Amino acid sequence: MKRSIACVCAVLLLVAPAGLAQKKGPKVFVSADMEGIWGIVHTNQVSADSPEYTAGRRWMAEDVNAVIDGLFDAGAGEIVVNDSHASMRNIQADALNPKASLISGSPKPLSMMQGIDATYDAVVFVGYHSRAGTAPAIMDHTISGATIRSIRVNGQEWPEMGINAAIAGYYKVPVILLTGDTETCAQATALFGPGIVTAAVKEATGRFAARMFPRDEARARLRAAAREALLKEDSLTPFRAAPPVTFEVEWQTSAQAEMPLMLPGVKRTGARSISFGATDYIEGFKLLRASIALAAY
Repeated sequence: MKRSIACVCAVLLLVAPAGLAQKKGPKVFVSADMEGIWGIVHTNQVSADSPEYTAGRRWMAEDVNAVIDGLFDAGAGEIVVNDSHASMRNIQADALNPKASLISGSPKPLSMMQGIDATYDAVVFVGYHSRAGTAPAIMDHTISGATIRSIRVNGQEWPEMGINAAIAGYYKVPVILLTGDTETCAQATALFGPGIVTAAVKEATGRFAARMFPRDEARARLRAAAREALLKEDSLTPFRAAPPVTFEVEWQTSAQAEMPLMLPGVKRTGARSISFGATDYIEGFKLLRASIALAAY
């Protein structure tokens, strides 16, 4: 009799309407930078040739894992983490939560946003920093501190978070959470609106100094913020750059404006500035990255 009941149940499961199947949770893309990670205040802690880097990369994995825990708490079905700092080989693969995937290494066509596409439901920025010229903020810069003074998109100066969020927006995916120092969190709210959830892990007192919030408190805040953000992701609007898109780049020196002029459509607008347009944001972003590479040549 028990065998007969089991057989009937198995048949019912096979013929059950597809709508009764359990829905998989949201798919989340995590872009993880390093300057905004808890504990980090100096370039030595984010540079692979420094003995302080070992601790920095451990703290990076711990911040990312706290966010991952919060996302899974909120029902995430799949999480992909893109290592987004410098060589993009900072997070040790075996230090990441084993339920998440890791994209590691560089160069990558979409850089800090490599792997994003329209299949994702939400994007999270972990360990981000403020735009170049911000104070007080830990290691403020925009993509390349050695070459870039500012980047404007459609006339508005954007930090890395804006440039990357517009890539997510191209695929109609909203940014739901950003973590970093207090000033970076304030910039996120100003740029994306009050709907985005932010979680500060430190308060900068200078470019290379900060007051760290208590470690366990900071990590608990990251987990709680990730959970809160994912639970409200349906209410957030993707951040988009309205086409056609105009990019304006101001370099640190006039010499850095010279090599990018070899690229099609790039024109010089000042001693150390260039501009170019694009009808497609992704193509414009790739041209931006190519101009940065040439400026550093």
